[in-house]
This record gives sequence, C-alpha cells and structure tokens, in this order.
Amino acid sequence: MHKTFILSSLLVFGSAVGAQAQQVFLDQTTIDRAVKPGDDFYAYANGGWLKANEIPATESSWGNGVILRNKTRARLQELITSTAAQKNKPGSDAQKLQDFYNSGMNTAAIDKLGFQPVQADLKRIEAISTPQGVATEAATQLASGLGMGTAPLFNLGNLADPMSNDVEIVIMGQGGMGLPSKDYYTDASAKGVAIRAKYTAYLQQLLELSGTPKAADRAAAILALETRLAAGARTPTENRNIQKQLNYYTLDKAQQQFPLLGLGATFQKLKVAPAKFIVGQPEFFDGLNKELTATPLATWKDYLRVRVLSSAAPYLSAPFAEASFAFYSTALAGQTQNRPRNERVVATTDAKLGEILGKVYVEKYFTADAKKRMNELVQNVVTAFAERIKSNSWMTAATKEKATQKLSTVRRKVAYPDQWRDYSALQIGPNYFSNVKAATAFELRENMSRVGKPVNRDLWTMTPPTLNAYYNPLNNEIVFPAGILLPPFFDPLADDAVNYGGIATVIGHEISHGFDDQGSQFDAQGRFSNWWTKEDLANFQARGTALSKQFSQYVALDTLHVNGKLTLGENIGDLCGVTVAYQAFKKTPQGQGTQLIDGLTPDQRFFLSYAAIWRQKAREESQRTQVLTDPHSPARFRVVGPLSNLDAFYTAFNIKQGDKMWRPVKDRVVIW
Repeated sequence: MHKTFILSSLLVFGSAVGAQAQQVFLDQTTIDRAVKPGDDFYAYANGGWLKANEIPATESSWGNGVILRNKTRARLQELITSTAAQKNKPGSDAQKLQDFYNSGMNTAAIDKLGFQPVQADLKRIEAISTPQGVATEAATQLASGLGMGTAPLFNLGNLADPMSNDVEIVIMGQGGMGLPSKDYYTDASAKGVAIRAKYTAYLQQLLELSGTPKAADRAAAILALETRLAAGARTPTENRNIQKQLNYYTLDKAQQQFPLLGLGATFQKLKVAPAKFIVGQPEFFDGLNKELTATPLATWKDYLRVRVLSSAAPYLSAPFAEASFAFYSTALAGQTQNRPRNERVVATTDAKLGEILGKVYVEKYFTADAKKRMNELVQNVVTAFAERIKSNSWMTAATKEKATQKLSTVRRKVAYPDQWRDYSALQIGPNYFSNVKAATAFELRENMSRVGKPVNRDLWTMTPPTLNAYYNPLNNEIVFPAGILLPPFFDPLADDAVNYGGIATVIGHEISHGFDDQGSQFDAQGRFSNWWTKEDLANFQARGTALSKQFSQYVALDTLHVNGKLTLGENIGDLCGVTVAYQAFKKTPQGQGTQLIDGLTPDQRFFLSYAAIWRQKAREESQRTQVLTDPHSPARFRVVGPLSNLDAFYTAFNIKQGDKMWRPVKDRVVIW
C-alpha cells in the first residue's frame, strides 16, 4: 500500500537523423513567439498551446500527461471489449477481466443495492464495545480489502528491509486521515477553513446516506478526532527524512509502547509473524494509542463508519459516488464534471487487474523494435551519467568510485515484466464493490506473503499501461512502463533531438533519483548506507540547498510558493535528467551537427522537446493541492527551474543578462 515512502517516481528514449527526421515531430504551432525564450521558456515553448486549449470539465488538469492517459484508456477499453466478445473459459484471466469490467458498468444493479454491500461491516462496527475493539476493527477492514481508500488508523505495507536488503519487512506509517496531509487540518487561511467545512459536509453526507442520525454533530466530532491525530503526524516535507522513518520494532516492544493498537491481532489477521518491523512515525502511534481511550467510543465508531463508507463510496450507488466526487475531485482538484462511467471503470480495472490488462496491451501496442530502441537510449544515458561522475569537479576519487559502482549495477526494466502475475486465487463475481474489495485484499495478501522471505526483485509496482516511471532505491532499479513510451515522450521514428529531449530526460531523471538527496543514502546493493566521504557529502548537500532555495522563490499561486525542501528530490531529478540527456544527445550525429529542421537547430529542438513533455494547464484547486502535498514541482517550474541552470540552454537561445531566466554563472547549480 504505502511502500513508496522511499520510491521516487516521475509524477507522473543509433540515430534517427535522415529522411525520417524530416517528418514533423515537433509542432511549432505550440510556440508563442511573443514571449522571449529567456524570460519564460515554458510560456515560449507552450504558449500557443496554452492559449488554444481549455481544461475539459471532466479534468482537473489538461496536458500531454492527461491526453496520453486518455488515449491509453481508450485502447484499454477496446481491449476489454474485444476480450468480452470472445468465448472465455470460466475463471480464466480473460473472463475475470470481462466480469470485473461488466460489474462496474452495471449501474442498475449497483444503484439498487445502495449501501447494502457494506451493511455487514457497519453492523460489525456498531457492536464494538471497547477501545481494543476499535483496533481490531481497523485490522479487519485492512485484511478484508476495505482499506482501498483511506485505511483506518494507520497505513501498513511491505518493502525490502532498507538496512540489510535481503528480506521483505512490514512497514507501518501514519494514516487514517481523510484530508491530504497534516497541514490541511491546521491551515487557518480562508481556503483552509473552507476545505475543512467541505470535508465535514462530506462526512455528514456519508452518515446521512447510511441512515445515521445527528449526522452534523457526529461529522464535526470525526473532524476533531482526525485533527488530534494530525497533530502527531509529520508533514510531507518531514517525511522525506528517511533516517527518522527507520524505527525498528519487535512485537513485544510495540505492544509495550502502543498496547491498545493490538498489533499482534493485526498481524494474525494478515497472516504474518514479523520478527521485526518498521514504525515510520512512532510519535503518531503514541498519540493514536492515547486517543483510543481519550476519545469517546461512540466517536471512534462513527470514524470507522465513515472510513468504510468513504473507501467504498466510488463503487457504491450514485449518491455515494457523487458525494465522493464532489469532495475529492471537485473541492480538492477543481474537476467540475465526472468522467464517463466507462473511463472510470477502465481505470479501476487497470488498477486492480493491471497485469491481466497490461499483458494484452503490450501484445497489441508495444513492439520489440520499440523496446530495443528504448534500451539503446537507456544505455546511452547511463554512459553519459558515468562520464559526468568521472569528470565531476567537486567529488573525490573515493566517492566517485562508489557512485560509479552504484550506477553500473542499476537494474533496468522496460515496458513490461518478464513474468506476469498469477491471478488464479482471485475470485471475481457480479458485485462491483465486492470485486474491488476482493482485488484489494488479494494484493495485500500477496504483499504480506512475501514478508520474511527473500526480496523478489522482478516485481513491478506499476502496471504496463501506466503513464509514469520510477526509481526504486531498494532494488537500485529504473522502471519505464509501456504507457510512457509514446509521443511526445518517445517516438522510434523521431529525430534524436526530440527523443533525447523527451524520454531520455525521463531516463536521466530516474537514474538521478539514485543520486538525489534521498536515493544517495542507499548503496549499490540498495542498502541504507553512507558511501560518501564527509567532505563530498557536505558539498553535495550544499548544492542541494542552493537548488532548494531557487525553487522556494517560485510563486505557484497567489502567495503560495513552491516548497523547495519538499520538492528537492524531484528537482534534482529534473535538473540532472535534462543535463545528462543533453550530454548523451551531443554524442549522436544530430547532436554533433548543425543541420536545421524546420528552422531550428538540434539544440533548440532538444530543449523545445523537453518543455513540451511538461505542457499542462491545471485548475487552481489541483495546483494548490499539488504544492502542499506533492514532491513534484508544478509543470512550469519543471522547465524554467532546471533550464535556468544549464549553460547549453543559454547558448541555444541566446539568453542574456536582463532576461528573467538569466542567472549569473556562479549561481547556476550543477550537481551531476
């Protein structure tokens, strides 16, 4: 579930110069030539597109990422439809795919059931008579798959033991709160107060829809409880400190410190017996343990009710689904109209049966030639990164040797897994919510079954159609699902400038996560271990601090600044990604040449391609939520921030002192 606490992701690659390169792979109608490139390169490269496009009512943002996601979902819809047209063997993967999708599309049956699918859960909650019963119920919900939204009380998952990296271990983290982060409970601004009012109204609506009397007072009490839990939680920025998350506990120690949480019973329900496990934020669990007796049992029972109802709401009858949409999609993200039902069900099918759907997706839409080309690009970027380590001016030979060793052992996963997941133990029936719950429980059981066993490094944490990429420091691996290997990120026919400015910068971004402020704390074997000399580490951290200060100066909305500390890892990834990709590009015949295409130099095409992949318009609500909770900077700053530090960009577009993006050479941050 939340094993990604140290997983770095993008959000959210031979030569092709010649006759094929004369095709239009870079659309210049997107350029706004009224903007000086050196004032705002994001607006210059994308201004034409930004003026010509509006955000659809069904979206919280609009840009290449959303457009590609919608294209992929249309393909997945087609694949599901064609699979359903076949005569499938009962119980087969194809039949499960068909049954899951059909159950989600049967709105008549879903609406007729109302909240009946969770009534047994609500009755069980009503019977709770002790504080210990609250913890038992939380474990029951988690094990049964009810933790598909906000899991009650806390989050629980598994990952490779960061210290030894030999076996899978359980990790527990703060959670159980329906708002995006701690700050949402304490924000005294008008917008913060308004969000909490809307959240309370949402909780009230869930209680009313399920027939609970005095819903307004009870919703207010739930918010007050969650606010007290949030007081002991860490902010997203604080949670980036890996050292402070690696708190190892035995069951005896945990039961002594948090006796009311009943962790022994929780592990029994999950069928695990960990010799040790990680508690990410002990102070949160201290507060939670105290709150189990300090808060009236009636309020705890109401809290558990809304956790069930909120998790289930998107998969229940229309009133519940609409209530969930109104808060999480509209109030927090600005989306004014829900996506068509079939698109939502396709997305859920991909999330829950991803490798069944992914297998048929790559069979039809991803070629061996594309994978070969992508692997070539990965190798070229790795080679360039190795050269940059070797020529690094601020790092000693001892640390360079360790960095080179780590880079040389980075595992590479492209497009799809070599071995597909076995879904034979998952039962799919006619009820949509039950199917989602069963698939969630199936995933958790699979994860928990690996606890105490050697780490399986062949597993993927994203489905093949996903438009994203990631670096996992525990496996020291970079992963690029087939879903991101599409234009404008990647086109096997495009000239090198376009592919290197696109997918190669993503490759460089993910490799760089192994050497950012978090990933750099893990060695070549994926162990949490310091491989730096004291002097080199100080130099590296000073460069990170300088980059953090740069980004903290950017204003995203009103007076809301980018959080340079929260976004530091991703900003390092963006800066180093484009830097290394550019160096790799300069090794290609096009990169070494001067041939113009559509009036643009090779370098200009490279930087325009880079700016194009981050093209996006976002609603204010969505961008505010991103700035407060997301480790990625808003799209505009993912372009102007890194490029303002890159000398080659200044040369390519003749950036001069006085231009708004210009920085003195001494202030340009260079890390890798």
